[in-house]
Formats: sequence, structure tokens, C-alpha cells
Amino acid sequence: MPFLSRILVPVDLSEEALALVQYALHYAQAFSAPLELIHVWEPPQYVAPDLLVAAPGWDSQSLEKVAVDTAHKRLVALAEQVSQPPGALQYRVVVGETATAILRAAEEGKHGLIILGTHGRRGLPRLLMGSVAQKVVARAHCPVLTVHLYEHTK
Repeated sequence: MPFLSRILVPVDLSEEALALVQYALHYAQAFSAPLELIHVWEPPQYVAPDLLVAAPGWDSQSLEKVAVDTAHKRLVALAEQVSQPPGALQYRVVVGETATAILRAAEEGKHGLIILGTHGRRGLPRLLMGSVAQKVVARAHCPVLTVHLYEHTK
């Protein structure tokens, strides 16, 4: 088995992301491997990412910039919740098709393991959206650990 030098954890910034990152931290500690969080913003299919977003008293910005900035702030907040000491985790936001961007990040970063959450969608939602986890597992250059993320019901 190849040496586990780095772990990549793609997160969708849902409520379950914190549990996934905490789960991944156990592996990182066991293997003394650094953990990198990645969030992929996938541009909407029918809206140009350079579409300008504006509001009164606000400088107009591209949809992509607004989305990436917002995702980055949420990713920083997530990393701060689990990082001991603060700043110990690496994290970044990338733009692209989700599965392809995850695979590219794993290869370029020479990650030895991907820990990926799955929502377990069934039926029409899975048919329409596909499964990011399935695509990553099928094409990854390294082992992929999938963790089923249960939706919290109140």
C-alpha cells in the first residue's frame, strides 16, 4: 500500500460537512498526514458565470466572484471549527465540474487518500444530477473512502 502522505476532503458546505471533516481528522491523525479541504463551485449550466450581480450601493461583481468569495468565507469558518491550532488545515475553493475538479486536485496535490461524503440520493435526483462520489471512485488514482452523510431531521 502506498504511503499515505496527504488526505483530500471535498466538502459541499452542507450541515453534514463538519461531521465529515471531523471523521477525516481521525484518519489524518492516525497516519500523521496533512488534511486539505476543497470546495468546488460548479457554475450553473444555464447562467454565464461572468453575469454581473449588482444591488444598490454595491459594486457590481461577476456571479462567479460572488459565489467563490461566499464559499471561501464558509470554508474558512468550517476550517476554524475543527482546526487545532487555528490555521492547521489547508483549504481552497476551485471552480469547475465537481468530480473532475476533485480528481485534478487529488492528482496535482499527490494525495494518497480522498475522503468523500455521499448523500445517498436515489431515483430521479441521482439520475438527473449523477453521483459525484461514483465518478470520483471510478476514476481516482488513489483510494477513496466514502462516508454516507445522513441528513439531520428536526
